[in-house]
Amino acid sequence: MDNSQIDENPIRCKTILVGNSGVGKTSIISRYLGKFNPKEKTTIGASFTNKLEVVNDKKILFEIWDTAGQERYRSINNIFYQDAYICLLVYDITKKQSFDDIKEFWYKSVLDEATENIIFHLVGNKIDLVSEEEVDRNEVKDYCDKIGVDVSYISAKEENATYVDILFNQLAEKFIKTDKFKELEEVLMKNQTKRLKLDDDTTQPKIVKKQKTCC
Repeated sequence: MDNSQIDENPIRCKTILVGNSGVGKTSIISRYLGKFNPKEKTTIGASFTNKLEVVNDKKILFEIWDTAGQERYRSINNIFYQDAYICLLVYDITKKQSFDDIKEFWYKSVLDEATENIIFHLVGNKIDLVSEEEVDRNEVKDYCDKIGVDVSYISAKEENATYVDILFNQLAEKFIKTDKFKELEEVLMKNQTKRLKLDDDTTQPKIVKKQKTCC
């Protein structure tokens, strides 16, 4: 992203995407950035990007981390979970195993390492292939009810980015309602006030008193 597009005073929100390799995490991010590539390469380790989102006059800079889904990289993913405020649990609706692994591995691994009160959101990707869907949505609903998360069904492949845009807009709305957002906003406002005071002090002309001479 062009740094000139980043507001000088946004609230930064570290957001991570986790899930098995091939579920479409990188494609979701690319679609959100308007750079979708149907031949995305597999993520190795992790990749990082950001985008500014404005909701209710609140400016949020999503700092988005795309983590690798291959089993051999799972042990190093933990370091990317720290200090995250939002986690997208992504599965492929055409692959039952990808959903089972969300339940059996990904959710727990993030929960053990991430920030307290992190926002989880389940994402069923590839609804353009709904005729090949393998995951019972009633099972998905039961799981979401159990762990207290919402679910979105999207298609990163669809040329119209509405699905993905709505998803991140919803995440922004959730984030600005949290105590963490209020805390970060308060710190930001205090820092802005300090800078304004410093600017005022440096712009005011200094009055130098003349000393009297004896002659």
